[in-house]
Amino acid sequence: MFCKKCGKKLEDHARVCSQCGTPVEMPPGAPGNRNGQPGPAPGAPGNRNGQPGPAPGAPGNRNGQPGPAPGAPGNRNGQPGPVPGVPGNRNGQPGPAPEMSGNLNSYPGGQADPMAGNFAPPPFQPGQMPDMEDDSNSKSSKVIVGILIAAIAAVLAVGAAFFLWTRLSNSGNSAAEETRELEETEETLETEEESGGTETQATLSEESVGEGESQGEENLPGLLSDSELARTIAAYNAEGDSTASIQVFAENFTPGTRNTSYAWDKNLFYTLEDISPTNASDGLINGYNIARKMLRNADTGNVMEYEIYSNPATGKVNKIVSIEYINDYLEITDYYYDDYGKVSFIFVRNDINYIPSYAVPTKDGQRFYYNSDCMVKWRVVSNGVQSNYVIGPESARQGDNPPSSIIQYSSLDANAQTTYDITEKRMINAAYNTYQTVLTAEGISEITGYVYDQQGNPIPGARTVLISEVNNEELFEANTDASGMYRIVVPSEDGRYRLGVTSEGCVPATVYGIEINGQVLSDYQDAVYMVARSDQNFPISVQMFDALNFAQDGSGMQRLSNAAIYIRDGVNHREGGVVAQATADEIGEVRMELPPGMYTAEVVKQGYDNTYYNFAARPGIDVVRINASPRLAEGEVRIVLTWGETPWDLDSHLFTPYDSAFGDNTYHIWYGNKTDAVGNNLDVDDTDSYGPETMTIPVLRNGLYKYYVADFTNCIRDNPTSYDLSYSGAMVNVYTSNGLTATFTVPVNTPGVIWEVFEIRNGSIVPIQRYYSNISDKSWWHNDK
Repeated sequence: MFCKKCGKKLEDHARVCSQCGTPVEMPPGAPGNRNGQPGPAPGAPGNRNGQPGPAPGAPGNRNGQPGPAPGAPGNRNGQPGPVPGVPGNRNGQPGPAPEMSGNLNSYPGGQADPMAGNFAPPPFQPGQMPDMEDDSNSKSSKVIVGILIAAIAAVLAVGAAFFLWTRLSNSGNSAAEETRELEETEETLETEEESGGTETQATLSEESVGEGESQGEENLPGLLSDSELARTIAAYNAEGDSTASIQVFAENFTPGTRNTSYAWDKNLFYTLEDISPTNASDGLINGYNIARKMLRNADTGNVMEYEIYSNPATGKVNKIVSIEYINDYLEITDYYYDDYGKVSFIFVRNDINYIPSYAVPTKDGQRFYYNSDCMVKWRVVSNGVQSNYVIGPESARQGDNPPSSIIQYSSLDANAQTTYDITEKRMINAAYNTYQTVLTAEGISEITGYVYDQQGNPIPGARTVLISEVNNEELFEANTDASGMYRIVVPSEDGRYRLGVTSEGCVPATVYGIEINGQVLSDYQDAVYMVARSDQNFPISVQMFDALNFAQDGSGMQRLSNAAIYIRDGVNHREGGVVAQATADEIGEVRMELPPGMYTAEVVKQGYDNTYYNFAARPGIDVVRINASPRLAEGEVRIVLTWGETPWDLDSHLFTPYDSAFGDNTYHIWYGNKTDAVGNNLDVDDTDSYGPETMTIPVLRNGLYKYYVADFTNCIRDNPTSYDLSYSGAMVNVYTSNGLTATFTVPVNTPGVIWEVFEIRNGSIVPIQRYYSNISDKSWWHNDK
């Protein structure tokens, strides 16, 4: 629409020209816009897409296509269509007949439609015919219509001529501006034609919401940068519990057709698991890539950890282990899938700790064997005794099934068959819900630690700032809670961070070397002590020991005489500027004074791997003990545990990759079984505080090793919920021929006596960091020494 005086293009709803002020006339019957203006006369051009309107009485849809027959279903909700001749709803389409049920804009006859702003006339009643006109009236009507058409044509011709004249009289920027506006209008009309008015309004609403969300993101608590990573971290931490949920047994899948000739294909299981330690063709799972995720059970609210095993050659996931924390025990489920994602085998059992094992025939638990989504066998093992429920003779013959243990499905009563059927469906849903949810869930990791004052009391409200080590970008800030704990959730993608910690009146500290990847669920940091600012220096005594060899005089571990020590400020600060250095005396001791704050000590001596230790220069704390490992040959691994004064006895437990079919103790190195035939050895078993507790693996083989720390002091006292281990300052260093390879800090403020620290798979160290307070059926945790 254009101004008749100056030719300015006008908005549809304009009443005066914005350029010359001329009133805008809206003749009756002129095409109306979609915002409640009068609509086009029947049959006249003028609907919003510029297409000829439907013939009078012929209901047309909004895209100009013929509408459904009167009363026939045809609107988008499948409700009866509008009756011809009834005024339309707010979108300019013919409205529903009054009192017609099911339509969105249904109103009784004669009532106002609050959405359209008009009134509906009395309803047209099917079967009620209008009065017939005589021929003379018909002819008169035709003459009048002809005159009206001629008049309208004349008006349109004059208007068109005036429009062309005004267009030609405008030039320069005005012409360019109008051309651009016309193009924009055409694009808008094309968009509306494609999507329709209602959808366009919905899209605009969604865009408005999106803008609001974007503005909300600007105000995400703790957000320190505009980068995508910073926003992701802030969003994770703004959600409270950012753990995704899973509905394990939701009924989304149906078992396959049952066929009594089916049998289980054992090749996948017998290839993945290390059934025969002397056979190189099995045990392939030990060379698989492993990722870890944490979800929450939507039905129980319990935390569920997942280990995801994928073939490094194909990328296919062949095994997922689910570990659900239920009170003080675990429900562990092993799911096995073929390369097409079809479930093959499921093993479910309960345990108090996660000890490496697989479904050996003697281990209690339930096994579910599948072929083409049909459960061909259900094996229950209780106290070592098997019960095998099978669907046919083939599944009965397969495997080591004692004849007395076999029960055919056909011989079960109706209730037992129903139980089998329900279990078959339940487990097929568990397998596929797990596969789909776990593989698509975003992986998250937690960076956790505690901040204390110089006396060791928690500091609430200390500021912690997460910084990228890649580009020094400040990403996110969080304050410590009442217990002094900070917890920052980050994506479990490869990332390197550091953490700046500040508290009013105290020396700031930096935590370096925080590394996250898909295998890390929780990364626990050493405690940070906020020491009051002062000009005073504090005396420090550093004592250095050999972690493997004893002193010849029987006075404990051999001292590292003449070792060099380098001091850097901050926690885990292993590279960069040195603030102090010294050389140890003949008994491996260095005395120095340092300004208040947090520091990292590096011990360097020929023949030993460089070793690091974090400490605080603060009032009353002046002794630091450091144990260094002699350098290792290729293939050797050494594990060194150290801790504080309390508790007096922590123990190392190492499970090695040997056949568990003959009992857990045959592949378990601990104080009750200090060595084995291949040289895995507990070298040092300390029982009077501080450590070291040292183990050596002489030749690392391709298999699974798992390392635990047990608080023997409280295990033997039957005090499994003690906090002593978590406050012991326990630290585990893992050395290889490449030097110090990994360091683990005990989780703080956690009740329990068993710390599952890490595992080694195919030569790779995988952080675990689980914590247990149940020792009831694992005698080795508390056997008397």
